Amino acid sequence: MAEFIKSALQEKDWIVDNETEFCFIGRSNVGKSSLINAMANAKIAISSKTPGRTRLVNFFRFNSFRLIDLPGYGYANLGKEKKVDLVVLIENYLIKRVNLFGVFQIIDASVLTQDDITMANFLKSKFVNHFIIINKIDKVSKNVLNNNLNKISKILNVKKENIICASSSKNIGIKLIFNKINECLKNSK
Repeated sequence: MAEFIKSALQEKDWIVDNETEFCFIGRSNVGKSSLINAMANAKIAISSKTPGRTRLVNFFRFNSFRLIDLPGYGYANLGKEKKVDLVVLIENYLIKRVNLFGVFQIIDASVLTQDDITMANFLKSKFVNHFIIINKIDKVSKNVLNNNLNKISKILNVKKENIICASSSKNIGIKLIFNKINECLKNSK
């Protein structure tokens, strides 16, 4: 069973306990909320066609862990002050959160951006459990997917076994995400 717990605008609003957390991070409109809904097999996260909707740290409870949906990075249509606020919110969570055990960076199957590369380099330097989810694979051909998979693996210097191809609408890769989380939980004991 999975459920939405709360949203937090500031660090003081974060949940304080010892529950292990994993987070989803990615560009705006990359499909983080849709993947959470596919994992929950229910609509527990609000998804929108409008980029930049997630502006809070959203906490979701799954059976043996908590999943966090962070705001999207690289969204250009926000004012400068709002962009700075979101960057600070994301950085504070990633740097200060002691519960955070693993990060799933979600990248669109059709495009790898400089923002994705910058974020991947930061995450690799900070987290042993850093995984890439190539999302929306149902929207690209197999050739494009294979080319982009090789490109992403090479440019981001990520082992292919740490890359998951996914599609929330086709329920592809959802089991693999859970498998990675369960491996991490098992290795932490």
